[in-house]
Amino acid sequence: LVFGLIATACGASTAPAPLAIHSNETWITRVMDHKQISLSVPSNWHVGEAWMIPGSFADLTGSLSNQTLSPPCRTGGNTIECGPPLTALQAGGVLVEVFQNGGPGWTLDSQPGTATTVSGLAGRVAFAAGGQGQCVAMSADRTRTVVVAMPANPSDYFEIDICSRGVSDAVGARILESVQVTPTA
Repeated sequence: LVFGLIATACGASTAPAPLAIHSNETWITRVMDHKQISLSVPSNWHVGEAWMIPGSFADLTGSLSNQTLSPPCRTGGNTIECGPPLTALQAGGVLVEVFQNGGPGWTLDSQPGTATTVSGLAGRVAFAAGGQGQCVAMSADRTRTVVVAMPANPSDYFEIDICSRGVSDAVGARILESVQVTPTA
């Protein structure tokens, strides 16, 4: 009996399976970054923490997923280490990350993808399949990215990344089409 308890306690733990995505389920609008960005996802999705580091050119203002999310930052001593709220997508998994970025010399024209407008603002949208795109490190087979320049300061921008693995393209397209941006002055 003691051996059985030890073997069970030492066994590998597995992450819960992603929540199933059904075409007829209820989707809701989630608002992030002081009401500057909204998008729609299934109502039962997990909402992740934001991270903002003073002096950084990139802040994660929100994340959503049908997989359980981890806190994106760890602190220790005098350091703060931040990264994605997921390290790997499981089959059927989707991760949406919303960033507020900026930096000297950034331009919308230098970004990959096709010109688009989001809420009347200039943007670019890019799609990558298979082993391409910025989501590949987490085993995604699809990456959708939209960047939207902020009108008050064109070197600042919003970025929404939709990473998925084994999920219908219609899901990523529906999320992308729902994105609304309302920058503050």
